[in-house]
Formats: sequence, structure tokens, C-alpha cells
Amino acid sequence: MTPSFKTLTKLALPAIALTAALAQPARADLVIKGRAAQALHCAAMLYMVSDTLYDAGMLDYATANSAQENAVRMLDYVPGTDDQKVQAMGQRFEKLMRTRSLDQLLDEYNETSTWCNSAFL
Repeated sequence: MTPSFKTLTKLALPAIALTAALAQPARADLVIKGRAAQALHCAAMLYMVSDTLYDAGMLDYATANSAQENAVRMLDYVPGTDDQKVQAMGQRFEKLMRTRSLDQLLDEYNETSTWCNSAFL
């Protein structure tokens, strides 16, 4: 069975977000609060950590892909259009990269991943 365009778009959302955030001119930051902000943060961390571990050869492709699919699933808790979710994910990637070292990001992920998974998956 061939995946639908919508399924492919959802699976590609985080990668698109990073590319879009880096390639587009600055737009006004979206303000996302409460549980939606928590879901966005969890999704961004999961995506970034899985991508980093895959690039380092510490995760196989299937495991990294599964983690990134879960990150996209977490975005169901974030309101807005797909374009707004792309923008929000890009903003969160940028903030995480700006405010944390890789070791800090990995530590934060290890401390919060169980809660993130139980809350948003």
C-alpha cells in the first residue's frame, strides 16, 4: 500500500521544518503555551536527539525513523495549520540549538523522555 501524500507530509514535517526555518526570511515568532508548548518541546527534542544519534551511528535507520514518526505524532497536540506547525518546529529547533549544548540536550531528553512519551504518544 502506497502512503498517501498527507502521510508523507506528516512524516517529513520535522525535516521540512528545519529546512524551512533556515531557508526562509524571519517571520514573527508563534506563541504556543501550555500543553501544546510541552508537546512541541518534546517533539523537537525527540527529533533532534534521534537525528543526532543516527548521524553518530548509534541508531539504525529504522529506529531513528520510528522516533521521528513519533515526534511528528506529538505535533497532533500543537494547534494550527501544517505551515504553522512547520514554523513552530523550526523555532523550537533554533531555540534548542541556541540555548543548549549537545550534552545538555541529551541529558534533558534522558530526564524527560518517559514523561513525554506517556503524555503525548
